[in-house]
Amino acid sequence: MSDSAHIGILLTGGPFDSQRWRTAYELGRAALDRGHDVSYFNYLDGALVPVADQEFPGCAESGLYDEMPTEKFQKLIDDGATVLCCGLCVRARGIDPDRDYPAGVELGLLPDLADIVGEADRVISL
Repeated sequence: MSDSAHIGILLTGGPFDSQRWRTAYELGRAALDRGHDVSYFNYLDGALVPVADQEFPGCAESGLYDEMPTEKFQKLIDDGATVLCCGLCVRARGIDPDRDYPAGVELGLLPDLADIVGEADRVISL
């Protein structure tokens, strides 16, 4: 029996409305570091989290955001996490996935979320 698990994370919060994205990142990071599989489904405003070249005025000086969410999620992707964003949510928010998302962010729909829920050993909703 394997000690590896599949962790699914549903992220609905945007990058600057709460710290949900950071919690999602930290949970995924810890799971990857322990050899687990991690899949994200970014839904609603969660689709804004991996958008590249975001800025939050004043945060760099205050130290609130040492890295933007997209940088953190790119590290997760580089280390094997799957990051899916709801295609309808992306379109509704005016995101151009080819231009606005870094390599490795994929588009999906609710059946993809259902697959994650069905396949994951644990699912966390933030």
